[in-house]
Amino acid sequence: MTKMMRSIAIAAAFTFTAAAAPTMLHASPTAAFGQDRDRVQHEEHSEYKTNSYYRVGNREGYQDYTRKTQRPEHTHKYRSDDDRKAHDYGYQQGLQGRRYYTPR
Repeated sequence: MTKMMRSIAIAAAFTFTAAAAPTMLHASPTAAFGQDRDRVQHEEHSEYKTNSYYRVGNREGYQDYTRKTQRPEHTHKYRSDDDRKAHDYGYQQGLQGRRYYTPR
């Protein structure tokens, strides 16, 4: 009886290992690095989300994303260089399909 239980336990262990092995082999270190890079970039620009120009740029970028076009120029009167950077970052996020505002 104990030999049979031990055989069942060993078979179960091999089954779980065999099921998990393909997913572990498929994961690549570059994919993990890309996720970390996106997270770091997201944290670097988190101060832009409170900027009104970021929201405007994100809205415009998302509109262009849905239309599958890109605006040739943006004619806004920025207060500072940080506002321009926030708008450009928001536009790029929206153009990739990421919406960080609540639609009306």
